[in-house]
Amino acid sequence: NGETIEVLKGPASFVFGSVEPGGVINFVTERPLSEPSYELDLRIGNQGLIEPSLDLSGPLTEDGRLHYRLNVLHRREDYFRDFTTDVTRTFIAPVISWQISDNTDLTVSLEYVDSETPSDLGLVAVGDGIADIPFERVLGELDDFNQTELIRVGYDFEHRFSDNWQFRNAFRFTSFDLSSAFLNLGIVDPAGDTISNFFFSDQENNNLELQTNMVGEFNTGAIEHTLLFGFDYFRYANPRLDRISLFPFVTNNIFNPVYGTVPRPERAAATPAFDSENSVEAYGIYIQDQIELADNLLLLAGIRYETVRQELVNNQTLFVPASVRTFNEAAFSPRLGVVYQPIEELSLYG
Repeated sequence: NGETIEVLKGPASFVFGSVEPGGVINFVTERPLSEPSYELDLRIGNQGLIEPSLDLSGPLTEDGRLHYRLNVLHRREDYFRDFTTDVTRTFIAPVISWQISDNTDLTVSLEYVDSETPSDLGLVAVGDGIADIPFERVLGELDDFNQTELIRVGYDFEHRFSDNWQFRNAFRFTSFDLSSAFLNLGIVDPAGDTISNFFFSDQENNNLELQTNMVGEFNTGAIEHTLLFGFDYFRYANPRLDRISLFPFVTNNIFNPVYGTVPRPERAAATPAFDSENSVEAYGIYIQDQIELADNLLLLAGIRYETVRQELVNNQTLFVPASVRTFNEAAFSPRLGVVYQPIEELSLYG
């Protein structure tokens, strides 16, 4: 359901909050259309690939103020190695847009993804090089798997007070769950013999983001201003529990593997190896003014204040002692920039 991808290079965290200093990738999803649209696709390929998809959109009311869009996809294909676990993926994304008034819009969206893939540890080194084994060979067990489930829900609200002033509010909640079970490949000796353990991992990633801002345009004499001010809130939690089966060990040879010699134990019977929860909470407030000094010269000035609290909790396991670490930070981030356009197609920013 991707419409466009926008790449903003540089330190864009002034406005967008807790992001990497290298920039922001903005993935713009498809929005409802004002005219009815119905699209059905079927993709078929080698490796047993079959992928039907559906894209429906149009108005829901006669006055055209309520629109919808629905993207649905299901994929099934064989993996390129000889796992018995297939690659499956189900995707559902409904969107509703409501033009509450001539100046007020609300869009509510949901995304759901459920997928399963083999848990593939990839290539393996023997001595000073890569093992000389067939490309399709499985180095774990044939039924090793990763299961993921993603739910993302949110809304975008915009109200235009006038042609020059508008209010925007956006909310997103994302929940990502991962459950995996695989044979954790041990050290490979020159003869290709290994000693391995069964490994289980369960982890969640829960993100909550809220952004609110006001944008306005006004003049002071002959100078034009675009004023932006607002605040944002971010919360992240990542509980994780890894388990390992210490006994019995699984011995195998990568050049002549025999699978299933040791039954996979129950997940709950395995020994906790790593049990933790990492959480982050951040608040930010900012103001910025874009000043047009001339047709080809802009001055950008602003300041952001942000507080961040992080807590990392490790519960007692066989391999990790119990610990709690907490970090609290707060900082002002000023910004001053100049944009110069020698020609309309080229902008220089410093």
